[in-house]
Order: sequence, then structure tokens, then C-alpha cells
Amino acid sequence: NPLDCAGHGSHVAGTAAGSGVTAGGTTYSGPYGGTTVSGNSWIVGPGVAPKADLYAIRVFGCQGSTEVVVDAIDWAVDHDMDVINMSLGSSLGSKDSPDAIAATNAAKSGVVVVISAGNAGPNPYIVGSPGSADGAITVAAIDPTQTFPGALLSLSAGAPIPVQNSNGATFASGTIYPIAVLRTSYPNGPVALGCSQAEYAAFPGFPASLVGKMIVTTRNVCSRVARAIFAQQNGAAASAMIDNTTGYPPVEGPITGSAETGPFNVTIPFFGVRGLPTGSTSDGARLRNADGGTATATNAPLANPNYLGFASFSSAGPRSGDSALKPSVTAPGVSTVSTGFGTGNGALTLSGTSMAAPHVAGAAALTRQAHPNWNAIAVAGAVVNTGDPSLVAGYRISRGGTGLVQANKSTVSQVVAHGDDQRLAVALNFGFEEMNRDFSGRKSIVLRNHGSSAATFNVSQALPAGSPHTLSLHKTSVTVPARGLAEVDVTLMVPVATAGVSNGSGPSFHEVAGIVQFTPASASDNGGVSLRVPYYLVPRPLSDVSTQVGKLKGTNPSAIATVTNRHGAIAGDADFYVWGLADRRNPGRLSNDVRSVGTQSFAWDAKTQLLVFAVNTFDRWSNASTNEFDVYVDVDGDGIDDYIVVGVDQGAVTTGAFSGLMGSFVFSTRSPGASLAFLATAPTDSSTAELPVLSSQMCRAAEPCLSAANPRITYHAVAYDLISGGTTNVVAGSAKYNVWASAVSQGGFATVEPGGKDHSNVISVNSTEWKRTPAKGLMVVTLDNKSGEGEAQLIDLDVDR
Repeated sequence: NPLDCAGHGSHVAGTAAGSGVTAGGTTYSGPYGGTTVSGNSWIVGPGVAPKADLYAIRVFGCQGSTEVVVDAIDWAVDHDMDVINMSLGSSLGSKDSPDAIAATNAAKSGVVVVISAGNAGPNPYIVGSPGSADGAITVAAIDPTQTFPGALLSLSAGAPIPVQNSNGATFASGTIYPIAVLRTSYPNGPVALGCSQAEYAAFPGFPASLVGKMIVTTRNVCSRVARAIFAQQNGAAASAMIDNTTGYPPVEGPITGSAETGPFNVTIPFFGVRGLPTGSTSDGARLRNADGGTATATNAPLANPNYLGFASFSSAGPRSGDSALKPSVTAPGVSTVSTGFGTGNGALTLSGTSMAAPHVAGAAALTRQAHPNWNAIAVAGAVVNTGDPSLVAGYRISRGGTGLVQANKSTVSQVVAHGDDQRLAVALNFGFEEMNRDFSGRKSIVLRNHGSSAATFNVSQALPAGSPHTLSLHKTSVTVPARGLAEVDVTLMVPVATAGVSNGSGPSFHEVAGIVQFTPASASDNGGVSLRVPYYLVPRPLSDVSTQVGKLKGTNPSAIATVTNRHGAIAGDADFYVWGLADRRNPGRLSNDVRSVGTQSFAWDAKTQLLVFAVNTFDRWSNASTNEFDVYVDVDGDGIDDYIVVGVDQGAVTTGAFSGLMGSFVFSTRSPGASLAFLATAPTDSSTAELPVLSSQMCRAAEPCLSAANPRITYHAVAYDLISGGTTNVVAGSAKYNVWASAVSQGGFATVEPGGKDHSNVISVNSTEWKRTPAKGLMVVTLDNKSGEGEAQLIDLDVDR
């Protein structure tokens, strides 16, 4: 049964191939041409390819995930579909997930595969699977809304706050709304999400206390419109949602229901407020601080400050594992008006890369119709080749591929350009490179002319970005014969000295990016259509930091630590931990295969210590959020774990959706709830995560307490692979550590330039404490060294005991 529960599939189908519904409520049957949209009034505009035959294959129930995407792809291939649209996916995708492999095989079998990039935001490597597939067109989203309905909210002090009228509801200028901020606790807790009826029922004096007021919530987790529905159901006169970014949330249009509430027509205004909700001076913060006061609303349309910019939610690349370029191309995906399921002939407004993908699927269908004898790889290539980066504000290749999709170009072009040997990719993927010398790589672009006339292009580099680099084009002009091929060699050179610098807490993410552009020599060459092939590299320059410690003899011995950086291309840091755990390598290459764990601690204030666990793995991850590292801590020595320090994706814990940033959390084994300590130091393309926590987070009422009077812990560790099959790695053994007075001096730090040497750190042993909390030795962490074992040098201190 293809009918979906929440309207997502119907909405996507309408964007790709809907006929359109006129203002009179009738189905539009054509003709379709250049003046169709402007020459009519619409409830629902026509889709990109309104004459295409549409087949719906349902892979989801009403909630939860799916395990039948591969079956659906097989069905599409078996039944000779021309184009597959998949507005679905899971974050942190690689090319070898089952769904991605199936998508690649479908492309090889003759189907054009179009997939949404994901809605997890701008952090590196967050782009989803199966959009990570070779041969698939992976689609990012931009915001095409130039202006939207708005209002000015005048508070008791300060300038009025400009807000969206996200659902376009009518209200009279001068309307006064009493402000009621929904909170996680009262009277001063953080702003609540407003995703469930229970949050409203917890408001003091409920239900009468919410009637006639503007209920203020914050964005995350549930569908945005659910807040407006819950607010109206509880008697509110308006609903206001503070965004979780510094911008506005998407415009919703008429609200007719949500997955959380079912069908419901919202008539009260749903105001979208710029975040952050936790800020001190943002619009959202001012509204939060006006709790209990009033807001006077005046109608005032707003210009969209992000017009044609990337949607805040649009997932960034590159692809996990090999750092290949994804997404491929960009399309509108914010406040898209399309088919409303269960409305008869009504519309629904939704946002997401799910809404961007069917724009491209429709363009692919038109391109296939224009070139019926082309194979799927050529059709996909034409769609990607003709994307236009100049139409995307704040364009970046790893967020938007070649730019905004241009169906009027992909249907005209007779020449297709591909990079890389497999020809499934348009881009020249130079991958990921750990560098101790200057990088030089050579690849070829192959142009195939499907037309009956030769086409000549001028070849140039365009939009170079990222780390400084040089692109050498072996031809500045190329002629592709009719029905023939031509090849252009490209050499990329990146100086290691300027490839990237550390951000002070380990290597930052750097990229080398740009476009090889083929511009027609005349209007008759390739119909005047230009082609673009991106090039892409993720560089990571290396240090070569190494530490030596002399023999420690006698009672309370000490020795100088000598730190060198003999062959490093960049400066590197030596960060001294007490080495507590070690494990053997497991079969295969898994980024959660823990090699060692160490600890260090510092005074945070008079009563509190900052405790840091360093977890080093044998193999590199692209983004640390593919893993979870759990350190179980016994604080009272009874052999029972009391707390768990967890390094895991911050968004996955706090919002239910991956963000690509690892947080450091503390859980109790005796009571529910987690406390976020800090963001972890867990760089991309690395193999060491540093998890900081406060000792006070391991001291709950009526539970064992870590303190200066009770300073010793025993800990052990387990690691999980969250993406590739959920493999669990139990680290061997357990370790002891005194958080206030370590048996081994730790926390030392040195920065050493290439060819340099440092003698500033003295390693000492407290012999009495050593007997109670012995260590394996020192673990010297250098995040700029080669990933894997290179990032954590394990030193047996050779203590004479």
C-alpha cells in the first residue's frame, strides 16, 4: 500500500511529477511550458516532470526506521524504472553500507538514482547513506524563499523583534499576547521543546494559565509544527518557536497536522524566532527573558536573509571513509509547497533535503526523456555537470556539489564529463591524504560527445577554495569529436606547509576544492552549455612528535621527558596522560577498536577536578560520531560501577538526531538522565578522543560521590560502532587512578616545532600512591601525528620497584 501516514511520500511525489492543482481546485492537465507557472494561479504548482509515470514503493511504516530499502531498489531495477528518488537516509554514510551498495548497483544497471543528502547540518562527513553511494546524485538543499510573512514583536524594553509568521495566520496589528515560556523546570529552567502534551501540562496553573497566551518553545527533535498544534489545543492565542541556529526556522505554510498529533488545522499564528535559545542577546533570548510580560504584534513582511543560501539543516560532506565528494548538486528544499496527503486537493509545506531530491529526480526524468539512448551514468553526469554554483549564496563544494540544478541545461547538453577511473563519479576525488611532504596527484577527465557535431571547450579552473593549492590543466582547450571521446589531464599540488594548521585542540578539518570548467568556445558548441567537474582533497599535514623518559629509580623518582619532532611537517603537541588500559587489535579495520585509554586531571575550582579520559584507537575515523566510547567508573571501590562517562554524538543524545559533534556525557548507573560535561576533543580524520568531565558530575545525592576525601577511581571501557553493524569492543582489564593526586605526574604539555626539541616536562612518581593506584606508564597524546598508534605514544616508565 503506497499511501503514507504523514504525507511525506505524497509531498515528494508531487514535487517530482505532480500535475498541479489550479486555484479553482481542479487538476491541471496541461499544456506545460515556459509560461505555465506564471500564467496560472495555483493551490499546488506542477512538479518538475509532470508528464512522467510515477510508481510509489512504500518502505516505511508510520514511525521508526526501515530495513527494506534494498528490496525497493531491487523492485525498481526489476521493473525497468528510469529514475529512483529516495528522500531518506541515515547520517555519516559510507560507500559500503548495504543501501549505498544497492544504489550503486542500480546505477550500474541503468537506473538514475537520486537521493537526499540528509538533514543533519554543516559538520564534515555527516552526509547520509544511501546518498553516499557511488553513481548516485546526492542532493543538498537551499532556501528559495525571497520574502515571507512576518511580524514585529514589541516587548517592554528594546527594539521590536522581527519574527516569521511561519503559517501565514491572520492577526490584527496591535494584538497583545501575554508571554508564557514553556520550560523543562520552573521557574527558571531551559526553554522546553514543546513536543508532548506532558510538557504543557507541567506549566504552573495548567490549563487555565496557558489560555490566551503566546506559548514559547524551542526547536529540536519533533516536527516543528507540532508545537503550534499543541499550543492551540491548549488554548493559546499564538505559538512562538525559538530556532536552534542563529537564523530563522523554515516557513511552514498552512499547518494541517503532524506525525505527533495527527490531522489538525492551526489557525493561531506560529511565530519563528531567530536563535539561539541559550544565548544572552539573541532574539530568542530576549523573548525568553520576557516571560510573564507581553508582546505586541504588528504585521511586517520579512526579507529572507538566507535567500538562495544553504538550508541550515542540509548535511555536509565529504563521504565517510574515503573522503569522496558528496553531495553532488543542490536544489530548493525549504518551505516547499506540494501535494497534501488526505486533503483532497490541498497543499502541504515541508522542508528538508527530502524536498530537494525530487526536484533533481524530476530534472533527471526530463534529461532522460531528452536523451532516450543515453545510459543512466551519462544522464546523471549531465545533471551534475550542469549545476550552477553562481546561483547558491555562500556556495561551498562539500555542501552543494556543482551548484543549483539546471534542467534547461542538462536536457540540452550533448557532452558529458566524468572524473575518476570508475566513471561513476563526476568529481575528481583525490580522497584523504596524511602529509609529511608536499602533495601532488594526477587524474584525468573524460568527455564523451553523444551528439552529431564536434564540440570545443575552453578549459579553466574556477572557484578554488580551501587550503592553498595549484591546479595544473594539461590543456586549455579541448575538442570532443562527434560520437567520440576526449581526455584532459589534471595535476593537483598542495604545499604541506599551508595545507592546514591545528586549531589548538588537535587538527582542524581542511579541504582543497574547486571546479574544472569547460566553457563552450561558441554558442554552437554543446548548445552553449558549460560543464563543471569538481576536484576535491582532504589534507592532514603531520607532525612527528616522540617522547623519551629516563629510568626512574628509588623512592619518589623523577626524570626529564625529552620531546622531539624530527621529521614533522608541522608543529605538534605532546600531552601527558597516565596510561591505564591497553588492548590488542581486533580483526578488520574498525574505528572503535580501542588501543589504549589514559587519564589526566586538573583543579577546576577549590572543590572540583577536571578529569579527562583519552581514548586512542588503532584505526582512523572520518568523524568520531560514528563511534561511542563508554568509560565505566567505580568511585567508592566496592567493585560496582557507579557512573559512565560516554563520548557520543551530542545531537544523538540531546535531540535524537546526529550532529557530527562528539559530546562528553555522564550517566549514573543508579538514576536516569545524562549531564553534558563538554564537547569532546575528537577531531575529524583522527583516532583519539579526549572526554572531559567534572568530578562533581560523579557525585549525586544519595549516590556514591567522587571527592577530595574519596579521590580514587577504578575504570574500564567499552566501545561501540554506531554505523557499521554495531560491533562492540570490550577493552581488556581495568585501571586505577587518583583524581586529586595521581601516582604519576601528568597534564604536562609541550609544543615542538619541526626539527625541534623540548625538555620542559619532568615526570615523577609518588611511590606511596603508586602502590594503591599503579599505572602502565605514560600515554603521550599528539593529535597532529599520524592517525592510529602514532597519536598516542605508550611509554613503560621502567619504575624501579
